[in-house]
Formats: sequence, C-alpha cells, structure tokens
Amino acid sequence: MTKKTLAFASGSEHKRKEMQMLLSPFGYEVVTPKTLGIKFQPEETETTFLGNSFIKSKELFRLTGLPSFADDSGISVDALGGEPGVSSARFGGPGLSDKERALYLLTKLGNNSNRNAHYSCVVTYVDAHHNLSFEGTVNGQITTDYDEVGPYGFGYDPIFYYSEFGKRFSQVPEEEKNKVSHRKKAMELFLKWFHMIQ
Repeated sequence: MTKKTLAFASGSEHKRKEMQMLLSPFGYEVVTPKTLGIKFQPEETETTFLGNSFIKSKELFRLTGLPSFADDSGISVDALGGEPGVSSARFGGPGLSDKERALYLLTKLGNNSNRNAHYSCVVTYVDAHHNLSFEGTVNGQITTDYDEVGPYGFGYDPIFYYSEFGKRFSQVPEEEKNKVSHRKKAMELFLKWFHMIQ
C-alpha cells in the first residue's frame, strides 16, 4: 500500500511524533515544514484560536498542495475577559519564561474570587475539498499560587487546577493528562471525521 502524506503545520518534533502515532492506523505519514525543508512562518494575526489555526493550515496547503492540518491552543480566564487567549504564548511581553508568564497571570488576577478558566484547542484541516475545524476544551480553576514541585506539564499547568483529578495539571503524568486534554478532545473529533472519509 502506498503511504499517504499529511502535512502538519508545526515546528515541534514532539508534536509531530504524537500526530504520527494517531494517524499511522490510517496509513498516513505526517510531515512538517521542517521535514519538507520549506520555510514556514505565517503571521498569526487573528484574534481567535480558530482564525490562527486556519492561517497555518491554509498556508501550508498553499505551499505544499498536501492535505494540511494545524492546531492553535491556549488558556482563557473568565475574570480577565478571556485573556490571555490567543496571546497565551506571548502573555506579559516578549522574553518571559513559562513560569514568568504564569506568575504574571496570577498577579493580574489578584484576589479575584472568580478563578474559572479553560484550555482550548482548535484543529483545522484543509485540502482541495475541505475547510474544517474541530474544537476541544477542558475546564478548571486558576490557583492562588505557583506549583514549584509538580514535575509534569508546562506553560500554565502549574496554576491550572482540574477538579476531576483533584490536582493541578503539573502534578499529573502526561499520559493521564492527555486522556482529558483540550488537544486530545479536538484530535478525537478530527480523527472521527477523518476515519469516515477514508
């Protein structure tokens, strides 16, 4: 059987391997701009996860002609009007570490009693016949302090408390977190649709 190819708009080899594992059963090889040897730096100018995800998947399809998919994700805090949202990776300004961004969020939220927040991920898929999106979310609360000892997670995980686990995401092994994560939920919807068209 000839292996089919899907292009994934990401620079992360870790994420490419994760997607390869999910799409191998369909007989697909997952490639990235890096593995294809093409320059890929689209400017993410939209104000939503959906918009920025489509910027990446549409541009990669335009460049390669291959069926292309992308994801865009971040955390939104209710009491901050949905911030940091699409600015999650840039929150607080350039040059900050993950920890500094999380601490900045805690400072900005202050003693607000509304700690509700959610992670979102939007996966978009583009080919000659389709422009589709799939969204996953996971709800939790922002803690009042930063978890210095939790060995897992990254980004805002040390301040994100998930009540069903009774723990912060930074205290939960990756394989356990991935069962409920926003990216897992979005990918499950995508894969369910993808399976139907094969």
